[in-house]
Amino acid sequence: MKYLKLKLDDGTYQYLKDKFDGDINAIEDFIKNTLSKEIEKTRLNPNDLEKKNTTDNLENYLKSGKSGSRSYGIKGQGW
Repeated sequence: MKYLKLKLDDGTYQYLKDKFDGDINAIEDFIKNTLSKEIEKTRLNPNDLEKKNTTDNLENYLKSGKSGSRSYGIKGQGW
């Protein structure tokens, strides 16, 4: 298991301390569970990552052309 030291603002710390009656183990468990749930919600699906890379590559390709080019078919931008 890896350890991470967190710095909390005074208001957040006080809220957690009050909520769990100063029980540091309960606060740690709450934080671990909350972080795990949030990470699980935001973790990327491999299919989403592939779609993002395809979109980014297309966008970068289209932006790489000369500005104002009126050549039909160049980088998909006709007149």
